[in-house]
Amino acid sequence: RVKQHHDQIVEGTRKEQIVVNRANLQLAREMLEMSRVKLGYTVLKAPIAGVVLVRQAELGEVVVPGTPVVTIADLDHLWLRGYISETDVGRIRWGQPAAVHTDTFPHTTYPGRVSFISSEAEFTPKSVETHKERVTLVYRVKIDLDNPNHELKPGMPADAVIEMAPR
Repeated sequence: RVKQHHDQIVEGTRKEQIVVNRANLQLAREMLEMSRVKLGYTVLKAPIAGVVLVRQAELGEVVVPGTPVVTIADLDHLWLRGYISETDVGRIRWGQPAAVHTDTFPHTTYPGRVSFISSEAEFTPKSVETHKERVTLVYRVKIDLDNPNHELKPGMPADAVIEMAPR
Protein backbone atom coordinates (compact mmCIF):
# COMPACT_ATOMS: atom_id res chain seq x y z
CA ARG A 1 0.00 0.00 0.00
CA VAL A 2 2.87 2.38 0.80
CA LYS A 3 4.48 1.46 -2.52
CA GLN A 4 1.20 2.10 -4.32
CA HIS A 5 0.93 5.52 -2.67
CA HIS A 6 4.57 6.25 -3.54
CA ASP A 7 4.02 5.22 -7.17
CA GLN A 8 0.94 7.46 -7.39
CA ILE A 9 2.91 10.44 -6.10
CA VAL A 10 5.75 9.78 -8.51
CA GLU A 11 3.49 9.12 -11.51
CA GLY A 12 0.87 11.76 -10.60
CA THR A 13 -2.86 11.38 -10.26
CA ARG A 14 -4.58 9.39 -12.98
CA LYS A 15 -6.94 11.29 -15.30
CA GLU A 16 -9.83 9.03 -14.36
CA GLN A 17 -9.38 9.90 -10.70
CA ILE A 18 -9.36 13.63 -11.52
CA VAL A 19 -12.67 13.25 -13.38
CA VAL A 20 -14.20 11.34 -10.44
CA ASN A 21 -12.94 13.92 -7.92
CA ARG A 22 -14.36 16.81 -9.98
CA ALA A 23 -17.73 15.05 -10.19
CA ASN A 24 -17.70 14.49 -6.42
CA LEU A 25 -16.84 18.15 -5.86
CA GLN A 26 -19.73 19.28 -8.08
CA LEU A 27 -22.10 16.93 -6.24
CA ALA A 28 -20.93 18.29 -2.88
CA ARG A 29 -21.52 21.88 -4.08
CA GLU A 30 -25.06 21.02 -5.22
CA MET A 31 -25.82 19.32 -1.90
CA LEU A 32 -24.50 22.39 -0.05
CA GLU A 33 -26.76 24.68 -2.09
CA MET A 34 -29.75 22.41 -1.46
CA SER A 35 -28.99 22.46 2.27
CA ARG A 36 -28.83 26.27 2.22
CA VAL A 37 -32.23 26.42 0.51
CA LYS A 38 -33.73 24.02 3.07
CA LEU A 39 -32.20 26.07 5.89
CA GLY A 40 -33.87 29.15 4.42
CA TYR A 41 -37.22 27.40 4.77
CA THR A 42 -36.63 26.89 8.49
CA VAL A 43 -36.08 30.56 9.28
CA LEU A 44 -39.21 32.53 10.14
CA LYS A 45 -39.20 36.17 9.12
CA ALA A 46 -41.90 38.50 10.39
CA PRO A 47 -43.52 40.83 7.86
CA ILE A 48 -43.63 43.60 10.50
CA ALA A 49 -41.76 44.64 13.61
CA GLY A 50 -43.88 43.91 16.63
CA VAL A 51 -44.64 41.81 19.67
CA VAL A 52 -45.63 38.14 19.61
CA LEU A 53 -49.13 37.90 21.09
CA VAL A 54 -49.83 34.20 20.51
CA ARG A 55 -47.57 31.29 19.57
CA GLN A 56 -49.62 28.72 17.64
CA ALA A 57 -46.75 26.26 17.03
CA GLU A 58 -44.10 25.00 19.40
CA LEU A 59 -40.36 24.74 18.79
CA GLY A 60 -39.58 21.62 16.76
CA GLU A 61 -43.17 21.16 15.59
CA VAL A 62 -43.59 20.38 11.88
CA VAL A 63 -46.08 22.63 10.09
CA VAL A 64 -47.22 22.80 6.49
CA PRO A 65 -46.61 25.95 4.43
CA GLY A 66 -49.18 28.63 5.10
CA THR A 67 -49.87 27.53 8.68
CA PRO A 68 -49.77 30.46 11.12
CA VAL A 69 -47.09 29.91 13.74
CA VAL A 70 -47.34 33.20 15.65
CA THR A 71 -49.66 36.19 15.90
CA ILE A 72 -47.74 39.47 15.87
CA ALA A 73 -49.00 42.97 16.63
CA ASP A 74 -47.39 46.34 16.07
CA LEU A 75 -48.27 47.86 19.45
CA ASP A 76 -46.84 51.24 18.42
CA HIS A 77 -49.61 51.71 15.85
CA LEU A 78 -53.03 50.28 16.65
CA TRP A 79 -56.42 50.85 15.13
CA LEU A 80 -59.96 50.91 16.45
CA ARG A 81 -62.86 49.37 14.57
CA GLY A 82 -66.07 51.26 15.18
CA TYR A 83 -69.47 51.70 13.63
CA ILE A 84 -71.32 54.85 12.69
CA SER A 85 -75.02 55.16 12.01
CA GLU A 86 -76.40 55.53 8.54
CA THR A 87 -77.67 59.00 9.43
CA ASP A 88 -74.16 60.21 10.42
CA VAL A 89 -71.92 58.52 7.85
CA GLY A 90 -72.11 61.48 5.46
CA ARG A 91 -70.75 63.81 8.13
CA ILE A 92 -67.33 62.19 8.57
CA ARG A 93 -64.36 62.17 6.22
CA TRP A 94 -61.16 60.20 5.78
CA GLY A 95 -58.36 61.81 7.84
CA GLN A 96 -60.78 63.46 10.27
CA PRO A 97 -59.49 63.61 13.87
CA ALA A 98 -61.01 61.42 16.58
CA ALA A 99 -60.64 61.28 20.37
CA VAL A 100 -60.50 57.75 21.80
CA HIS A 101 -61.21 56.83 25.44
CA THR A 102 -61.01 53.50 27.28
CA ASP A 103 -62.44 52.28 30.57
CA THR A 104 -58.93 51.25 31.62
CA PHE A 105 -57.61 54.82 31.37
CA PRO A 106 -60.80 56.96 31.61
CA HIS A 107 -58.98 60.28 32.01
CA THR A 108 -56.65 59.76 29.05
CA THR A 109 -57.56 60.84 25.53
CA TYR A 110 -55.81 59.06 22.69
CA PRO A 111 -55.79 61.08 19.47
CA GLY A 112 -56.59 59.22 16.30
CA ARG A 113 -57.60 59.75 12.68
CA VAL A 114 -60.30 58.16 10.56
CA SER A 115 -58.46 55.93 8.09
CA PHE A 116 -61.33 53.94 6.59
CA ILE A 117 -65.05 54.36 6.03
CA SER A 118 -66.89 51.38 4.62
CA SER A 119 -68.78 51.96 1.40
CA GLU A 120 -71.23 49.21 2.28
CA ALA A 121 -73.82 49.25 5.07
CA GLU A 122 -74.16 46.30 7.42
CA PHE A 123 -76.44 45.35 10.26
CA THR A 124 -75.35 46.49 13.71
CA PRO A 125 -73.09 43.80 15.23
CA LYS A 126 -74.34 42.38 18.53
CA SER A 127 -71.09 43.41 20.24
CA VAL A 128 -71.63 47.14 19.57
CA GLU A 129 -72.74 49.15 22.57
CA THR A 130 -73.44 52.82 21.92
CA HIS A 131 -74.88 55.48 24.17
CA LYS A 132 -77.60 56.42 21.73
CA GLU A 133 -80.26 54.16 20.33
CA ARG A 134 -79.06 51.67 17.73
CA VAL A 135 -80.09 52.06 14.13
CA THR A 136 -80.63 49.12 11.85
CA LEU A 137 -77.79 49.84 9.42
CA VAL A 138 -74.28 51.04 10.28
CA TYR A 139 -71.01 51.68 8.44
CA ARG A 140 -67.72 50.31 9.70
CA VAL A 141 -64.99 52.87 10.33
CA LYS A 142 -61.35 52.43 11.26
CA ILE A 143 -59.43 54.90 13.40
CA ASP A 144 -55.63 54.75 13.47
CA LEU A 145 -53.96 55.41 16.83
CA ASP A 146 -50.39 55.99 17.90
CA ASN A 147 -49.57 53.99 21.04
CA PRO A 148 -45.94 54.81 21.94
CA ASN A 149 -46.27 53.73 25.60
CA HIS A 150 -48.11 50.50 24.72
CA GLU A 151 -50.94 51.37 27.12
CA LEU A 152 -53.58 50.26 24.63
CA LYS A 153 -53.86 46.54 23.93
CA PRO A 154 -55.40 44.67 20.98
CA GLY A 155 -59.06 43.89 21.68
CA MET A 156 -59.40 46.51 24.42
CA PRO A 157 -62.87 48.11 24.33
CA ALA A 158 -62.83 51.82 23.55
CA ASP A 159 -65.12 54.67 22.55
CA ALA A 160 -64.30 57.22 19.87
CA VAL A 161 -65.66 60.73 19.50
CA ILE A 162 -65.47 62.20 16.01
CA GLU A 163 -66.34 65.87 15.60
CA MET A 164 -68.89 65.97 12.81
CA ALA A 165 -70.02 68.77 10.57
CA PRO A 166 -73.46 70.16 11.46
CA ARG A 167 -76.43 68.71 9.60
